[in-house]
Amino acid sequence: MKIVALNRRDFLRSSALVTGGLLLGFESPVAAKVQSTSSQLGPFLQMTNEGKIRLGVPVVEMGQGVYTSLAMCVVEELGLGLEDVEHIETIHHPSFKNPVFSSFTNGSFSIQATGGSCSMKGWAHEFQRIGATAREMLVNTASKQWNLPPNQLRIEKSTIYHPVSGAQIEFGQLATKASTLSPPLKISIKSPEQFNILGNPTKRWDTSVKINGKATYGADIKLPEMLYGTVRHVPILGSKIIRVDDSKAKQVPGFLAAIPLANQIIVVADSTWSAFESSKLMEISTEGGFKELDDSWIQNKLEKDSEQDGVIAGEQLGDFQVAFEKTQKKFESEYSASIQAHACMEPLTATAHVTAEKCEFWGPIQVQDVPVLVGMQVTGLPPEKIKVHTTYLGGGFGRKVEADYIIPPVVASKAMGRPVQITWRREADTQGGFYRPPGLIKFKVGLDENNLPNSFHAKVITPSATLHFAEILGYFPPWIQEDGYDWTMLEGMLQQPSLNPDGSTNNQYKIPNVKINYIPSEIPITWGFWRGIGAGPNVFAIESLIDEIATIGKRDSLELRKMLMSHNSRAVNVLDTVREFGNWGNPSEGNFQGLSYSDYLNSIQAQIAEISVSPRGKIKVHKVTCVIDCGSMQNPHIVLQQLRGAIIFGLTSTLMGEINVKDGQIVQSNFDDYKMIRLKETPEINIHLIESKEKSGGIGEAGTPLIGPAVANAVFAATGKRVRRLPIRKEDLA
Repeated sequence: MKIVALNRRDFLRSSALVTGGLLLGFESPVAAKVQSTSSQLGPFLQMTNEGKIRLGVPVVEMGQGVYTSLAMCVVEELGLGLEDVEHIETIHHPSFKNPVFSSFTNGSFSIQATGGSCSMKGWAHEFQRIGATAREMLVNTASKQWNLPPNQLRIEKSTIYHPVSGAQIEFGQLATKASTLSPPLKISIKSPEQFNILGNPTKRWDTSVKINGKATYGADIKLPEMLYGTVRHVPILGSKIIRVDDSKAKQVPGFLAAIPLANQIIVVADSTWSAFESSKLMEISTEGGFKELDDSWIQNKLEKDSEQDGVIAGEQLGDFQVAFEKTQKKFESEYSASIQAHACMEPLTATAHVTAEKCEFWGPIQVQDVPVLVGMQVTGLPPEKIKVHTTYLGGGFGRKVEADYIIPPVVASKAMGRPVQITWRREADTQGGFYRPPGLIKFKVGLDENNLPNSFHAKVITPSATLHFAEILGYFPPWIQEDGYDWTMLEGMLQQPSLNPDGSTNNQYKIPNVKINYIPSEIPITWGFWRGIGAGPNVFAIESLIDEIATIGKRDSLELRKMLMSHNSRAVNVLDTVREFGNWGNPSEGNFQGLSYSDYLNSIQAQIAEISVSPRGKIKVHKVTCVIDCGSMQNPHIVLQQLRGAIIFGLTSTLMGEINVKDGQIVQSNFDDYKMIRLKETPEINIHLIESKEKSGGIGEAGTPLIGPAVANAVFAATGKRVRRLPIRKEDLA
C-alpha cells in the first residue's frame, strides 16, 4: 500500500485526531475508487506537536492484544516506546479489507474483519512501513532545517541529533513542518536483528485504559435522548411470531414500545432495567418451528448422514481405496463433539442513531462492514451516509461477526426517531444466539507391517458454520463450494487449505494415502464461527486416533508422532522439547499424561495434559505443558497470554461446556447451567516458546483445539477407557 500525507481539515469531525502534527495514512487501489464518495478517515498515524503517537487501525481489540502489537511495529521504527502512544482506535473505511482473507480467496472476498488469527500477518508489515515513513520525514525535516545530510543525523528516543555539532530537536517540534513534505516513495524498515522492541516481551498498551475505565465498551456509549432496549426470542427454534400481547409489559414503568420481527421482539424503554423486566412479561404466539429437535434427534441425524459419501474435501493424497484394500490390518473408529456456545463475558450491546440524513452505529463488532450492510437495508441510505464506530470487545470468539445483534438497534432507532441502545440478557444470547455445530468424525485406517498408517480416510459429518452467509449475501462465499464443501469445518483435518498456507501440509503427519470426505448435515439451528471453528472436533478426533494407533502398535505415542513427522525438523523439535519440559513419561504419583500435536494455523504445537481421575470419575487437570513454534513473534508476552486463554477456553468444552436441545429449545440459559472453567479449576499452565525465524503463524485460536485430545488421551492412560466424545462425561468412564 502507498503511504500518503493526509490533511486534517478533510476530517475535522473526527475525534480521533488532534490539531497540528504529522498525519499519514494508506492509499490502496480500492481507496482511489472510493475516496471521492467517502469522507471517513482511514487507518492512520498521527504524531502530535507533543511528540505523541495516535493510531487508527483496521482491526479490533477483543483481548488478543492487536492494538499493542501494531503499536509496537510503529514505535520500533521511530525509536519510541509504547508509553509514547496516547491513543489507538479501530477505524472503518471501505477500502481497508482483511488482506489475508482477500489473498486466500484470490480477491473475491474483501471485507474489513478481524478473525482467523491473522491480523498481524495481514497488517504488521504495513504498520512498520508507516512508522518508518514518519521517521524518514522527521529526519528529512531536521536535515533541511540544519542544512545537514540526513545520513549524518541520529535518533535517540524522541530526539533527532547531530553527533558532531551537538544540535538536537524533539520529534514534536518537527511534526508540523514534516507534514509539508511528501512521503518518500522508497523506505527501508528494520530487519529482525535490528529490533529493540519487536520480538521482546512487552506489557500490553491497553491494560491501563481498561483499569482506569477509559476504554469504551459497547455499554459505555451514552448519547443525548438515548433510549434503551433488549430482545426476546421465540421459544421454539425456527418458529415465527404471529401475535404479541404486550398488555402486561405496559405496566412496567418506563416501557415504551414492542417492535416485532420474524423471530424476536425488540423491547424499547427508558432504561435497560425497564426493558429487561417488560420483556419478561411479553406474551408471544408463534407458528411452525422444530419442536422435535433434541439431542437424540441431532445425533441420529449425524449418524444417518454419515451413510452418504459427501464431497471430497481438500487434496487427496495417493489412492486410499487401493491401499486400504491391500492392507492386512485395518480398523474403523469414530469421535464426536457437542454443540458449544461462545459465552463472551461482555453481553451483546450495540447502539444506533438513525435520522433521515444518516445512520450511526456504535458497538463491539468483529466485521466493520456488517453495520453498513444492515444500515443500508433498514434505512435505505447509501453507504457513505452510514458511519461505524467500533468499541473494545469483551471477547469475540466468532460470535461478534454476526448481524443479529446489529439489526435491533438500527430498526428501533428508525422506529423511535431517537438513539437506541440494545442490550441482550445473558439468557437471550445463550438460547437465541449462534453455536459451534456438533461434529461426528468417522475414520478408516490401514496399518502396514510396522503398525504405521499407510491409508487414512476421514468422513467429517457436521453442519456448515457459514452457510447462512451465502443466504445473506445471495451468493456462496469463496470458502463454500456449491457442492457443500465448507473449508471452515475442515480446519485441523489433513490435506486442507489454510489461511496461513506456508507449507502447511508439510507440517502434518506423513501418511501416503489420504482421503477426506465432508457431509454437510442439515440441522435447523443457527450455526456460526467459534474459536477454532472445525479444528476443535477435527484435532480431537485425529489426535485421539493417533493414540489408538500407538496403542495397537504398542508404541509410545510421542515416539509414534515423531516417526510420522520425521520429515519435518521443526515438528520433531517441538515434540522433543515438550518431552523435556513436560517430563513426558514421568507424571507425579497418581497422575497420568496425555499428548496432542497440531500444525493448526501454521503454528506447530504440542501439549501434554497431566490429570488424575477420582474413584467417582471426576477428572482433575493438574498441569498443562505447551510447546509451540509459531514462527517469528512480535510480542512473546501476548503469545503466552493468548495460549493460556485458549487452553482454558478449550478446557471448558473438554470437561463441562455443552449446549443441549430438548423439545425444540436450547436447555442452557446462563452461567449456572452452561458452566465454564473457574479459577479454582484452572490447572498450572507451563508454556515454552521456541525462537524461530520462520514466517509467523496464527496464535489467537491455536491453543484451543489441542487441549481436548491431550486430556482425553490422559484419561485413557488413567482408566483404559477411550474418550470418544467431548465434553467428557462420567458415564463414558464407567
